[in-house]
Amino acid sequence: MGGDLDAGWVATIRRRLLAWFATEKRDLPWRADRDPYRILVSEMMLVQTTVAAVVPFFERFVGVFPDFEALAGAEEERVVKAWEGLGYYRRARQLHAAAKAVVAEHGGRMPEDPAAVLALPGVGRYMAGAILSQAFDRPEPILEANSQRVLARLLAWTEDLATTSSKKRLWDAAARLVPPEQAGDFNQAMMELGALICSPRSPRCLFCPVAAECEARRLGIQDQIPRTRPKPAPTAVLEACVVAVREGRVLMVRRSGPGLWAGFWEFPTIHREGGDPAARSFGDPVDLADGVERLTGVRVEVAGQVQSITYGVTRYRVRLDAYAATVGGGRGRRKPLPGKGLSEAAWVDPASFGELTLAAAGRRLVAAIIDEPEAWGLARP
Repeated sequence: MGGDLDAGWVATIRRRLLAWFATEKRDLPWRADRDPYRILVSEMMLVQTTVAAVVPFFERFVGVFPDFEALAGAEEERVVKAWEGLGYYRRARQLHAAAKAVVAEHGGRMPEDPAAVLALPGVGRYMAGAILSQAFDRPEPILEANSQRVLARLLAWTEDLATTSSKKRLWDAAARLVPPEQAGDFNQAMMELGALICSPRSPRCLFCPVAAECEARRLGIQDQIPRTRPKPAPTAVLEACVVAVREGRVLMVRRSGPGLWAGFWEFPTIHREGGDPAARSFGDPVDLADGVERLTGVRVEVAGQVQSITYGVTRYRVRLDAYAATVGGGRGRRKPLPGKGLSEAAWVDPASFGELTLAAAGRRLVAAIIDEPEAWGLARP
């Protein structure tokens, strides 16, 4: 026997990783205690996001919503606003729904039963294992990007990690490795090792506490593992929006739900080419002024292009061309526009931009407007 089927190998991995983690772990705010609420918030935030990026958002979020009751009782708009800037807003809504479920079904306390934890909105097998092991020291395995890379190298697993057989193999290994005690520390040690030492490229094997037990290093193939299929190139999308000014105020629209940016404010935007990740198209080509009038009921006179912003969302790479505009007549509508995803249009004082929930592209455009208001037809404050 060898690897995770060898009791001696398993015991060595456990002992060395726990000793390494005790001295080398990072001081992270959700590690200050075993509060399952803070662990859940951190795990929701860490999905496809780095620890360094999450820390300030985590501290801001738990400062506003310190526990399940506070989060469950909040309006969704406040929750999304507190999450603003982190991306993956579906996670914010799932976290909100999970808090409501914990309060309604479990008296405001995270359940310790694995099935009950898995039943919470947005919680999958990995997140359930992270919560149960870290908060309650239950020996539940985890498998996420960092830990699966560590396991693949330890076992010299050369198959594509996206396959069903790979996932089963590595989940089985994770289940054998997690110890009956200090399970939370061990699981965090696996992730920490992947983040700090066993990196995707050029792993720092000389500093690894389990290098002597690593089969990939023994074979000299650590740089070839893990093997994954290449991601398809993002779909190119072209959008256009207007910054329309009337008496010192700017025309904005708020998107209805459900959807990617439900409840978010944005500058009136239409699609010109490519896919339609936010469903703003009309089904037929329109020029920018006509599109804005269909969305808002306001006729604008489009001036020149002032800004171009490129951003990524899901599987799209979007270029947003922003134009200055003045008002030609009409009034902003305040009733839903069927099929267009807009719930209202309003004239907004630029001083109030910070009160609105905006996607990343909108925040970048707001920064450009505040930095150079004259270019958009606004007076400098």
